Amino acid sequence: MLQRIEISQVGRVYDDGFVALAGASFDIRAGSMTVLVGPSGCGKTTLLRLIGGLDHPTSGRVIFHGAAGALQQPRTAFAFQEARLLPWRTVLDNVALPLELAGVAPAERIERATAMLTRVGLGGATRKLPGQLSGGMRMRASIARALVTAPQLLLLDEPFGAVDEISRHALDDLLRSLWAELAMTVVMVTHSIVEATYVAEQVVVMAPAPGRIVAQFTPSFAHHSPLLRATPEFAAVNAEVLRSLGEAMVGAQR
Repeated sequence: MLQRIEISQVGRVYDDGFVALAGASFDIRAGSMTVLVGPSGCGKTTLLRLIGGLDHPTSGRVIFHGAAGALQQPRTAFAFQEARLLPWRTVLDNVALPLELAGVAPAERIERATAMLTRVGLGGATRKLPGQLSGGMRMRASIARALVTAPQLLLLDEPFGAVDEISRHALDDLLRSLWAELAMTVVMVTHSIVEATYVAEQVVVMAPAPGRIVAQFTPSFAHHSPLLRATPEFAAVNAEVLRSLGEAMVGAQR
């Protein structure tokens, strides 16, 4: 069983010599919510792909630790900024697709997909096509599709970046609720400091040229609800994260 993920001096240099990521080191505790935040070009998506096994580091290691030592890649699911739903399949059939590809029997996959859609608030939209949904609803369906296989590790690459701010706040609350309910490990990429501070247990701040980690924060709030975003306590943590990123960006320009 996964206990933690160790990112140990991980770097990624492409064939053309571009250094996408250099010397990244931090731990991710199993069952935690970690958010990678920073501007474009700082290596967030590169690091997410390395954690997910979609790419391999040119230096360092990504190690999955279990009770008896190192593990292979845990059961992992992805969701991206674009929902990537198949337009000719109903919402239910889109969410059931990973189970279909895994050979799960029709009755079971429909049952599991229906239950997951209900969990994300789309129980009444199972027979609709993706084109009939709002952007926020499509992202809910995308999250349901990622979770229907009961992953141990959920990787999210700017999943709510294309929706309006009000919908984004609602999706952030949904994500935290699902994370708590399903006891999974979540690693998420975002450009939004406010989003990172709100959803994360651990915020990893990254900066470019080369992509690297410049700071880490562990936001801890007495009460966690949508009203938290309007409190001085929340604003103070956001300011700390923004200051760390700003100092790194200024330093890189000298």
